[in-house]
Amino acid sequence: MTTTIAVPPSLLGRVQSAWEQLTHAERIVFGIIVLLPVWWGIGYAYILLLLLLGIALSDWWRFGRIRLAKPRLEAVLLLCFGVYCWVNINLNAQAITGHTLLGPLAHWLSGGLLLWYIQSNHIRVRLRVALWAGAVLMAEILALWFVAQIVMGGNVPILRSLTGLLLGKQEQYAGGMGDSNYLRLLDSSESFNFFGGARYSSFFAHPEFAGQAMAFVCLLSLSGRGLWPFLLGGAGLLALLLTGTRSALLCLAIVAALRFVFSLGKSGGIAAVLALAAAGSFTILSVPPVTEAVLGSYQGTVQSTDNFRKESTDARRLIYERTFEKVAEDLPLFGFGMPGKTVIPGYKPAQIGSHSFILGSLLYCQGFVGTALFVAFWSSLWLRLWQERDERPDCGLWTLVLWTMISAVVAFEIVRLSVVLLCVLLVVDQKPSKTAVSSRMTRSMS
Repeated sequence: MTTTIAVPPSLLGRVQSAWEQLTHAERIVFGIIVLLPVWWGIGYAYILLLLLLGIALSDWWRFGRIRLAKPRLEAVLLLCFGVYCWVNINLNAQAITGHTLLGPLAHWLSGGLLLWYIQSNHIRVRLRVALWAGAVLMAEILALWFVAQIVMGGNVPILRSLTGLLLGKQEQYAGGMGDSNYLRLLDSSESFNFFGGARYSSFFAHPEFAGQAMAFVCLLSLSGRGLWPFLLGGAGLLALLLTGTRSALLCLAIVAALRFVFSLGKSGGIAAVLALAAAGSFTILSVPPVTEAVLGSYQGTVQSTDNFRKESTDARRLIYERTFEKVAEDLPLFGFGMPGKTVIPGYKPAQIGSHSFILGSLLYCQGFVGTALFVAFWSSLWLRLWQERDERPDCGLWTLVLWTMISAVVAFEIVRLSVVLLCVLLVVDQKPSKTAVSSRMTRSMS
């Protein structure tokens, strides 16, 4: 009598088996995410344009054509917005430069074309693949921070990226020189993070962009199940605190609370939500120690938030005030195309029409026409994800909520548009069909 002893597969074997189960699109997306350090070294601002060129060349090589179907409404609207921005910027710029020509092309137009391609080919990526890729990326991010802050003591030189070298940027970094042109890991020029150290930019060129990406990682982890998505969310929250991004942290807390309330209402009905609200209100208003604690915590939070990087807060407030005054005074139909004069002499980034996507990038720079185009695109994307909500993880819709809230105080950069495209790709994990299982068994037996 022979006894069969099951030998557990090695870690490498399990990884190889998991990799073989991925589709071609999932492997590409996984590689794009985990190789983010490479994109950072090249220059993150051109990631969408480079992906677009790579897809076009690959399709032309394999199929002799670029596979595009009739575009859906949201892709058409995003492309129209991109063309409008490109024309408006170059008409209003003091001089047409490579930046004015390539900027909208690498941002909105590339994003619109990628959205068109994704929808034309019905490309889908399972949630678990995004979670795996996110776990690898977070390991890279935290390991790099440990080396930069702990091992090197924060003394990390600022090098030029590949695009910075090709564009001939000066070796020494200065504000307004373009974040994607330099490899800046730690930023101590604008005060500190939530732990008192230098703000961490990671592979996202600026702490603000890194904070937004980490907020998305937290929402992504909430859509997963089990222990390791929870650990992924914890790593994302830690990295978010290291970036010192107030807007992303505050908006993430609000969105997480809203998600909890909606989840409670979905499982327990409206009665559960009302019962929770009634119990909380009664406790806060009827128990004096609790009332005093809540009021004290609220007042302390408002004061500490206002004083945290106070110089940055005052500068932003001044930018918003001047931008609002200009918009209210001129009521720009087509916008001014470009940000205006700086409100802080000697500091170019503090320009009128900056540091806010809604007030600055849309209303001030692109006017009411550009704002209407973007609102139409954003609304159609919301509607699309809502109609397909049964087959998609809820992080997609909640990310749109998060981005909408953050847009009041932060510009809409490549990072956020890339995340939007990822949300369009994501679908919930589904068990393989009987046909797929039978086909896989047939291939393994042959």
